[in-house]
Amino acid sequence: MGAEVIKVEPPGGDATRRHPPFWRDNPDADRGLFFLYMNTSKKSITVDITKEEGRRLILELAKTCDLVIETLSPGRLAELGLSFEALRAGNPALVLTSITGFGQTGPHRHYRSADIVASAMGGAMAVTGEEAEPPVALAGSQAFVMASTLAAASSMIALHHGAATGEGQHVDISAQEAMLAVTSICGVGKWLEDGIIPRRFGTATFASVPSGTYPCKDGSIYLMVNRPLHWKALARWVNEVTGNEEILNPMFEGPSSARQPYRDLLDLYIRELTGHFSVEEIYREGQHRHLAMTPVNTARSLLRDRHLNERSFFVAVDHGNGAQLTFPGPPYRFSATPWRIAHRAPRTGEHDREIAQFLERTRTVTKRATRKTRGGGALEDMRVVEFGPGMAGPWIGRFMAWCGADVIKVESRAYPDVTRLYIPPKEPELGIQSQFSPWFTDWNAGKRFVSLDLTNAKATTLAKRLIAESDIVIDNNSTGVLEKLGLGFDELSAGKPDFIGLSSTGFGKTGPDSRHISWGPNIETISGLSSLSGFAGRECTMTQFAYPDPLSALHGLFAILCALDYRRKTGEGQLIDLSQQEATIAAFGHLLLEVFANDRDPAKLGNASPCHAPQGCYRCRGDDAWCVISISSETEWQRFCEAINQTQLINDSRFADRATRQVHQRELDKLIEAWTISRDRYEVMHTLQGAGIAAGVVQDTEDQWQRDSHLAERSFIEEIFHHKKGSVFAPGIPLGLTATPGETTDAGRAIGSDNVAVFCGLLGLEDEEFQEHVTAGAIEACDESQ
Repeated sequence: MGAEVIKVEPPGGDATRRHPPFWRDNPDADRGLFFLYMNTSKKSITVDITKEEGRRLILELAKTCDLVIETLSPGRLAELGLSFEALRAGNPALVLTSITGFGQTGPHRHYRSADIVASAMGGAMAVTGEEAEPPVALAGSQAFVMASTLAAASSMIALHHGAATGEGQHVDISAQEAMLAVTSICGVGKWLEDGIIPRRFGTATFASVPSGTYPCKDGSIYLMVNRPLHWKALARWVNEVTGNEEILNPMFEGPSSARQPYRDLLDLYIRELTGHFSVEEIYREGQHRHLAMTPVNTARSLLRDRHLNERSFFVAVDHGNGAQLTFPGPPYRFSATPWRIAHRAPRTGEHDREIAQFLERTRTVTKRATRKTRGGGALEDMRVVEFGPGMAGPWIGRFMAWCGADVIKVESRAYPDVTRLYIPPKEPELGIQSQFSPWFTDWNAGKRFVSLDLTNAKATTLAKRLIAESDIVIDNNSTGVLEKLGLGFDELSAGKPDFIGLSSTGFGKTGPDSRHISWGPNIETISGLSSLSGFAGRECTMTQFAYPDPLSALHGLFAILCALDYRRKTGEGQLIDLSQQEATIAAFGHLLLEVFANDRDPAKLGNASPCHAPQGCYRCRGDDAWCVISISSETEWQRFCEAINQTQLINDSRFADRATRQVHQRELDKLIEAWTISRDRYEVMHTLQGAGIAAGVVQDTEDQWQRDSHLAERSFIEEIFHHKKGSVFAPGIPLGLTATPGETTDAGRAIGSDNVAVFCGLLGLEDEEFQEHVTAGAIEACDESQ
């Protein structure tokens, strides 16, 4: 996004430079594909921060910076004399963002982490993959990607607050908490409300019927039905092609909960339909019928994707001497300040002299900022209008509301938030309970709610007046929906030069497939993530938490904050086009470089790692009880062997180094599981962590609620006032803002509950005028009974 980012590396370079695989299989420090992808557009300096000279340089550099990002163990910077207080001594607005496995406080703060540990402890692995197979982590280090994306958004919020007040802060990001938030669909709110602990469920999703992969003539198609009208369209199609009359039975109609008892039967009917078509045929015809159908893309098929190529998603980066490497492109597109890769990743210490000369010129400069006192949250000066029924947009508003923004969600009775279609599993006879869904709390707590029938011209006029009084519009509808209603971003921005609008859709606002229908799981398949994840031989591995939705939401939150920063400096707004497919591909883009760089498909690793060995998920004592273990060095390997009383393995030639351990991974996994299988999973974790080994229990939501003392001490799970239930519990918002901690004001508001406060209090409608809008059907009256 244009920031000057200086990567501080130790002498010899960052360890990730040596992570395989390598460009053209050349194990040079500047050819590791992971490093090349993660470090484009940065500068590199080499500094030994264990020496006084190095520490002085960092303190000088901190005086000139807005943000410092670090991933050392908690307290390590302070031990070196580089505490937050020391770093900001000459720069009070400085933001320090620390990213660790478990955060800066709590009993596990010094526990070792790895991507697989954060995935396990954060709840992702328990609900990813097949019931009959071990839990599995997503491909591409997604726990660390989410912690990083969350840290980017948190840092921008802290910088926004600092620009207004002159005060920086320390941002404390926990990778475990990041994944707990990302997996909130399977979180504590659902378990306490439903008594259901989500588990691995194959390619189907437990909440949607029908859903999953279905065989075609030449592969598999993914289908997800969430809306009653979508079911009717699918049933008619099955009937047309197969002659099946039973599928038209009205007992299958309504929300997914009505079809839950018949999942297996309906799958048989749908397979009869899909077997008549190729993947491409059924994809195009299904989308023509407004059904969320998507192919299970591979890495190679992504490169041939017509839609991605027409949007010019892939970009070539010059690496010098005539060498170019193609990269996945922008996860979001800005109308005024385009995302871009400015240049290749730097070589080790490439900018040592440049930065030294810069510091020499600015040695006497101390950054000062005008101080303004301000109470409330870091975004208390923001008003957001939100349109959209899913998670990818509403979760952005949830975060902003937690930070003090006034977030106003526009709904209608005909098109409520999808979570309002909730029928309590314990009391299905009650029917739809629109305020009770735990997911409604997870995605929408802390907001205000108005109800407008936007097919009514008077309602559209009111919506425009509301937007004129606001800073940001978030749209999570399908491409073209707001335009049809007269609320297109081009029209809204015409008379409002500082207008900021974010459109989050499955495929973006342009391109041949821009109007296709999708939900989060559809994006898992069409992005290629589902085919790259999981164990060898498994065509498609899916999550139960619609991963692209929270992923896109965190990208969208960051993008909005970048647009706000630009507006603060220039007075100009802009439009942001976020394609959830592209954002998801960008999250594992380093894996795709294997195809571009080496003309080779990325390895399907399951729980293994190219740079850690052993690494895996091991069965422990009890039903579906697992613990993950990840070893990153020879020292750790020796400590591991000692911890499990198997010191003879240290001198075993099969396990002499990482490379040989990877060759003999299957034999080694059996030896490790022989030790873990008779032990309690928490015993395994604590024993290994006591020896300095990264290990973590594969926790489900019940574990997180009842057995994780670390989460309890950090008060991660929030208790929230609920308008119908008194109070509810939900996964917290893990932004880690230590100086401006947020809060969730309430949950469970009805559709239109804030009509009077917004339209009369904010927009100034008189009582008579308000009632005229109600009578005309523009404003839909609030009904607390629904």
